Amino acid sequence: MRVDKHIVASMNRQLVLETIWEKGPISKAEITRLTALSLPTVIKIMEELAGRGVIASCGKTEGSAGKRAEQYVFAGDAFYSIGIDMTPTNLKVVVIDLNGRVLGCGKKTFDQIPDVDSVLNDTQALVLSALADSAVAKEAILDVGVAVPGILDTEKGMVLFSPNLRWENVDLLTPLRERLFAATGIRWELQMENSNRTMALGEQYYGSGVGSDYFICINLGYGIGAAAMEHGELYKGISGTAGELGHITVEKDGPLCTCGNNGCLEALASGRAIAQQARNLISSGVKTSILELTGGDPAKIEAKTVFEAAEKQDMAAVDLVRKAGEYIGIGIASYINLLDPEIIVLGGGMSNEELLIEQIEKVVKVRRMRFAGRKVQVRVSELGEYATAIGAAAIQLKRLLRHGGRLHANGEEEAV
Repeated sequence: MRVDKHIVASMNRQLVLETIWEKGPISKAEITRLTALSLPTVIKIMEELAGRGVIASCGKTEGSAGKRAEQYVFAGDAFYSIGIDMTPTNLKVVVIDLNGRVLGCGKKTFDQIPDVDSVLNDTQALVLSALADSAVAKEAILDVGVAVPGILDTEKGMVLFSPNLRWENVDLLTPLRERLFAATGIRWELQMENSNRTMALGEQYYGSGVGSDYFICINLGYGIGAAAMEHGELYKGISGTAGELGHITVEKDGPLCTCGNNGCLEALASGRAIAQQARNLISSGVKTSILELTGGDPAKIEAKTVFEAAEKQDMAAVDLVRKAGEYIGIGIASYINLLDPEIIVLGGGMSNEELLIEQIEKVVKVRRMRFAGRKVQVRVSELGEYATAIGAAAIQLKRLLRHGGRLHANGEEEAV
């Protein structure tokens, strides 16, 4: 069988660059040992990568024979990317370097679920604001990643169905691309991915999933979702819908979910569900301090209101949080029984609530099958409120690594 030299060369570049990304600082000799490539091949590839600014020397260290070996690292601060996170309650934008440092950011909070046109207008404004905040030249941006909840056609840039945003068959990327071009004069390539998967990408490259080939990231926020990372790649399933943890049925006759089913985990334990359950308690006459925290307006109750009341030992709020934790724990235990991951990463706004996390961990231990998941570690994300936007920006890092460093700024792939 004839071997295409260009394909082999591209694969070798990818292997060397990924090794430097994962293991750096690292010497040429160590790269040769880890990749099983010849030293001349490694030297040639590294000279090319250094010439493009993709890697850089970071000094010398003592070798085993006393010789000082040159060490190299991925030059993430030479590249920049924009990440956009669209949710029913807010819009977030970050500008990061490819080492994961947030250089500029912006946020817009919504009082009600926004329509598509409003989101597009706000995104354009926030991108310009975040760029100005970062002091990064727009020409230095590799590209833009967009995180959207729901079922997507990422190739066409279509939101097929987003129950939380209440969007269906929405062409999102085409009009967004044109608006950003009109505002900046740069025709960036936009890449779109499901919000849960972008959160997992952020954890893979910059967070609690670094160094793990097999972990699950669970997004606990307005909704509930999950994404599985297997052998370093996102598992999407045959139709691209894998990971819909929030829409597994945990109570067959439970409340109606936004997806149209009854008794989904999201309908019983998401931030939106917790807030609605608190309103229901108040309307039924239950005495609780939850209402006082909103100044007496039930419409202003959010999940964080319930968590605040629970911290003050309001028993109605504590009961709501513990019930939500029980349902989430049951869902996670089922995931562990099915997939046996190395790590479970809990992210999203609710992952910061200590009482909820304690309840989840307690229920997971009780509900998982005996001996199943005995090696799994449960970790809470440390990427903060911009975690999903950071993950969206990391889409471009993934492309850069995949193509062995051969990308122009604004994402165009270079010829081999």
